[in-house]
Amino acid sequence: MMCRKEAPVLDRITEYQSCLDQPERWAVATVVAVAGSTPVPVGTSMAVSADLEVMGSLSGGCVESATASLAQQSIAEGTPRVESFGPDGDLLGEIPLTCGGQIRVLIQPLASMPELQHARMLSGADPHHAVDFTRTIVLGGETMTVVEHREAAPRLLLFGVQDYSLHCAQLALGAGWRVQLIDHRPAFATPQRVPEGAQLTVDHPADTAADLLSDPRQSWTAACVMTHLPELDVPVLDTLLRAEPGPDFIGALGSHNAQRRRRSALAQRGHSASALGKIHGPLGLDIAAASPAESAVSIFAELISAKNSAPSSRQSRSLSTTAGPINYSRTRSASIMHPARIGAGSARRVTDLAVSS
Repeated sequence: MMCRKEAPVLDRITEYQSCLDQPERWAVATVVAVAGSTPVPVGTSMAVSADLEVMGSLSGGCVESATASLAQQSIAEGTPRVESFGPDGDLLGEIPLTCGGQIRVLIQPLASMPELQHARMLSGADPHHAVDFTRTIVLGGETMTVVEHREAAPRLLLFGVQDYSLHCAQLALGAGWRVQLIDHRPAFATPQRVPEGAQLTVDHPADTAADLLSDPRQSWTAACVMTHLPELDVPVLDTLLRAEPGPDFIGALGSHNAQRRRRSALAQRGHSASALGKIHGPLGLDIAAASPAESAVSIFAELISAKNSAPSSRQSRSLSTTAGPINYSRTRSASIMHPARIGAGSARRVTDLAVSS
């Protein structure tokens, strides 16, 4: 089974900048297969230097020490290796995976991964690009192909610059999302207020909403109206509901009374009850938030829930009250490493990268 959902080795290209500049000193360990309950998804990576500097994590603590030691060996020998870790411990007798699953880890000296340098060159201008990354290696005489894919980052459009939206922007940026804030009021829409990494558009939200939804990268998009001003909220929501394609999630800040007034105004503009049902408002999960910062956590939690298609029966519940896998949206059995299909007797190296802008 090929997994093309997550590939943090690509997500970390910018973070690995110093490693890529000194490839002879570093190795990259990548989770290439998982089975059962595991702490991380397939594609998760960790870089280790010959001096035991570490970037990233593979398991939240279970197997890092063993992997780091094996990475040092791979750097010294200049050869890749694959190791498996499971509930009974790894080959070195280290701490086992407490979650009960199994992971398979590919460890490669960075000097033997020139195609990763190519991936950096292709995606370096915009870390949010989608990238396909294929590399072929020889392990014990068997040729294997590793296929990874990084999707374009989720996108959050925040209409209105104020405390709630600024806190939401910070949370989304920390999770690797693309964030854009839109406001036409110069006193509020100032670069000094906007978190580093977010884009700011100083224009009327209703005038820019349609243009912002025409992004060719087609990543998952949430659009949230945060202004609390009917003369701004209603035109923006009207545009969002009419857009083709529209955002994957439409949210509106405000009380139940504010939502009723908006829906009434939008109905007068010709929107059906079905269309109005696409608006999530009041925005956020019920966690008794009592400040803009806490409300932002509530709002971003709902966005994550929607992006990952969490069932309504589990939304806003403590994990301690649930049964079954914690990361139930994650593939339980997946591999990104497969026997290579190349001609008999051939041990050629295959490099195939593509970037979607």
